[in-house]
Amino acid sequence: MARGSFKAGTWVIVAAHWRTYVDARSGTVRRRDWVAFGLPPIAVCGLCLWRHVELTAAASAGLLTVTGLLSAFLFGVITQISGRAMELSDAMPAPGSATSAHATNLLELAANAGYAALACIAAAATFVLASITSHWWLRVSSAVGLALTLHMGMILLMVMRREFALTQERLERARTGMDRPERSVERRAS
Repeated sequence: MARGSFKAGTWVIVAAHWRTYVDARSGTVRRRDWVAFGLPPIAVCGLCLWRHVELTAAASAGLLTVTGLLSAFLFGVITQISGRAMELSDAMPAPGSATSAHATNLLELAANAGYAALACIAAAATFVLASITSHWWLRVSSAVGLALTLHMGMILLMVMRREFALTQERLERARTGMDRPERSVERRAS
């Protein structure tokens, strides 16, 4: 089977998301990101298991509804990003740093949204399990579901922060006219 031909394979999305844990300036892996996005969900899972946290059927159903709706929303986001990528490709922009930065942003945003959608789907599955089981299975599914929900929330906060920073940067460039060709000529002449 050729690479990428398995349609239900999600490791491509997971790997693409993990590749976003790098410093934007240096391109080096940020261990701090791995700790920040991995440790709290693991700690929540362990704490829930240790404290024997068991979600009620109503709480599980509510969390299932929220994660299910959020996964559908994130699928819509991925579809919109795909449309933007097609528009960029069809526009045939001149190769350069601005085009590369835009393409990289779209790819990373798609990877983050896809990964968050996968976390939502996994959390929803654990909440289904939590709503129909008891005892040990209920405790484990409650802990894993809450940990996945925290992880997914943290990923969404990271994406919001990155997109806000990008928006600030783009608006500053537009406000100051730093990308206009005549502005570039003026800077070189100075």
